[in-house]
Amino acid sequence: STTARLCLRAAGELEKQKLENQKRIDSNKETIKEAITKIQEYKTSCEIRRIGYYDTFKIQKDQSDFNANIKRLELAGIWDEIVEMIKRYELPDGFEGRKEWIELGTLFRRLLEPLDIANYYRHLKNEDTGPYMVKARPKRYKFTQKWREHAEKMEVGFSSETTFWAEVEELRLKPYVQVKDKVSRLEERALTWINEGWLGKDVFLGESTFSKWWKTLPFEHRLGSCVAGFIST
Repeated sequence: STTARLCLRAAGELEKQKLENQKRIDSNKETIKEAITKIQEYKTSCEIRRIGYYDTFKIQKDQSDFNANIKRLELAGIWDEIVEMIKRYELPDGFEGRKEWIELGTLFRRLLEPLDIANYYRHLKNEDTGPYMVKARPKRYKFTQKWREHAEKMEVGFSSETTFWAEVEELRLKPYVQVKDKVSRLEERALTWINEGWLGKDVFLGESTFSKWWKTLPFEHRLGSCVAGFIST
């Protein structure tokens, strides 16, 4: 029938458009990789100065911090567009299952989400809006985390190493007695992520928010802590 033919043609046109969209998104790969490389270089330069890039970015006092922020915003724009297209079914089914995009998404999330968290707490947005994890985590990170966990058959939340700093920022606002179990749990997960190579040891540098806060915890906690060996006291 004519209707069936028109439906088939429309479906064909839609698939063609989805493939065109995918080609356009794929052409962004080099731009993404270049921007990620710049952030990687920024991270390394911060570590040489013995302060991790999370805290350096949060302080924002050098031109390099400003430049890193420009790259952060550029990458956010590209990934937000990808996520919106997926939500509107404008990319081929299975786009988010492609190995190269899962790997790129994971690399992007690991390097950039800490900067988003630093920016959030630098501007004290938590005081108006609430915790980053509850109120502000962008879909670009939720989606790329979900892709990885789904592809590697992980339980939900297993690859949440990129939100380490958001947990630290919230825990340090509360009295230890209220959060001691959560502190121990975060330390255990941090150790796992570090052993897996998912989280960098720069989180334990002497001037980091984590190390400074950790040193204020009760002596008996620090004595039994699984991350004590990483922190110079």
